Amino acid sequence: MQDALVHIDAFGDPYCPWDFSAEPARLRLHWRFGDAIAIRHRMVGLSSTLDEYARRGVAIEAIARAHAHIRDRFGMPIDASLPGRYTVTVVACRAVVGVRRNAPDHADAFLRALRVVGLSTPAMIDDPETISDAARAAGLDPDEVVAWSAEPATDQELADDMAAARAPSPAALGMPERLAKTVDGIWRYTCPSYRFTRDELTLDAPGFQPSRVYEVIISNLAPEITPRPDPQTVEEVLAWAPYPLATAEVAGIMEIAIDAARDRLVASTAHPAPMANDAYWSLTPPAA
Repeated sequence: MQDALVHIDAFGDPYCPWDFSAEPARLRLHWRFGDAIAIRHRMVGLSSTLDEYARRGVAIEAIARAHAHIRDRFGMPIDASLPGRYTVTVVACRAVVGVRRNAPDHADAFLRALRVVGLSTPAMIDDPETISDAARAAGLDPDEVVAWSAEPATDQELADDMAAARAPSPAALGMPERLAKTVDGIWRYTCPSYRFTRDELTLDAPGFQPSRVYEVIISNLAPEITPRPDPQTVEEVLAWAPYPLATAEVAGIMEIAIDAARDRLVASTAHPAPMANDAYWSLTPPAA
């Protein structure tokens, strides 16, 4: 395995539907550039208290409408049912940081499992049982995840992530339409925002971006990388993926329309696991 040439800080939040809808672009980067890039998920912490969304004037009904709009626009399996209460997303963020610190090889799988259960089902992402389910899906002991989340070093690392998310670069500040303000009026990166670094050079791509924007940045930072050719079949993609993929993710990796990806998946040997408005596909049948 080669050392990564380009390091990417991906600022996001497990509960953000925009961040979740950017997964097709992130996965395409992994397909194209493989071990030449390293992506580190850093937690924004969209809400730290139950009343934070309300203090920003965001009604629960507006959250459900936003989930439905983003689902319909980008095609990821997002549940848009009306939640029974506001979500404290920092609870899930803390669990991600705890896993990142103590079991880094499981960090991506755990974040993925959190997103699937917290955004593709009506489960509340800050519920202890949701976090336990995600831990089990990622091959982790739920009790250990709880313990890691409670460690002072985890709190400090989460605070560092959130502080970095609230200190956009001068270049990012020049694109305020791609940033957001906290309830205290501080500029922060929106989810997702990517910071690309090679040696001493850093380039920012704040806000939701198409994958080609990221590919151009990587190619400018590391022109010696030869990107992997696009996949030709959905079976290639599913065999490569570390977990079942949504239709929109298969489409994003292949750079084809979602409807075309769905047609190919239906005609393939893939198995669908129906979820929210679509499905997650794999080459093995989903567990009963």
